[in-house]
Amino acid sequence: MTRQSFGAGPKPRNSLESAPHAHLPERNTSERLAAEKMRKPVTLADVLAITDEARVVTTGIPPYNIVHTNRAWSELTGYKFADVAGRDNSFLQGPETASSALEVLRAAISMGQSVKVRLINYTRDGCPFYNNIECGRVQGGTHYYATIRGEPADDVAWIAPSAIPTAAPTPPVNYAPFQCSQRVLRTKDHPRIADVLANETDPIVLCSKDYPHVITHPNQAWCEMCGYTLEEVEGLTNSIIAGPDTDPDVLEDLLACVKRREPTVQTLVNYKKGGTRFVNQVKVSPVYDENDQLAAFMSMLKEVDTDIVVN
Repeated sequence: MTRQSFGAGPKPRNSLESAPHAHLPERNTSERLAAEKMRKPVTLADVLAITDEARVVTTGIPPYNIVHTNRAWSELTGYKFADVAGRDNSFLQGPETASSALEVLRAAISMGQSVKVRLINYTRDGCPFYNNIECGRVQGGTHYYATIRGEPADDVAWIAPSAIPTAAPTPPVNYAPFQCSQRVLRTKDHPRIADVLANETDPIVLCSKDYPHVITHPNQAWCEMCGYTLEEVEGLTNSIIAGPDTDPDVLEDLLACVKRREPTVQTLVNYKKGGTRFVNQVKVSPVYDENDQLAAFMSMLKEVDTDIVVN
């Protein structure tokens, strides 16, 4: 990312210049609290939904480690989800990040309150930007989320590029030996979205509850198994892993169960990035929020031995 990224001309959807609310004055506390009471509670499914806004989701307890970022966040900051998963957000800070703004942010989070702050952060390559952050807690208190909007900071000096290593592209991983040697952590029949998001062992992809059920969050195990990054598959469907030997009748059965909101386990042939064929014993299940409302659908993949016959 260079200074020219902030300049005139055609803008990408997440240009750091697109910050329509960055200069709106803050309302006083009573007005803000009244507005929060009128506002519909923000659910975990809401903050995982596809959006052009740059967004990051963290755990609900210190040190507030990152569990999800979206493509817009990656385009703005220069980091991919694989680079920062499990870290806190301090890597965005630098010498000009105001401690007073951080104190306001931390104080609000510690009290479970929504907050807006504006401070200087830095992209992966050391480019400074003014970061307008809206941060809040999802319904149920399981996670925090932040929507960020950036503006150029031409008056601030660059710093050295980030020392966080870039996750190098790797070939898809064969999960069959791992999943055969250990008990797969299958979810409950009525899984909650917070529990599914916390599962870092099984290859899982979360999809929107509405057709065509686009991908909102693949976990790292899914990315390793299938060979894709989160940024590559966000907004696509699970057809990304279908191919010539994927049985259309099985796919119809899967979709029928989804329409009925019924869990199902099916075995079919799928394909990893690059065309590697594998036999997938997949569990597809509806996922629910804190109010037992449908929040998403999940596909939990299990790579099985290739000598299993798929009819």
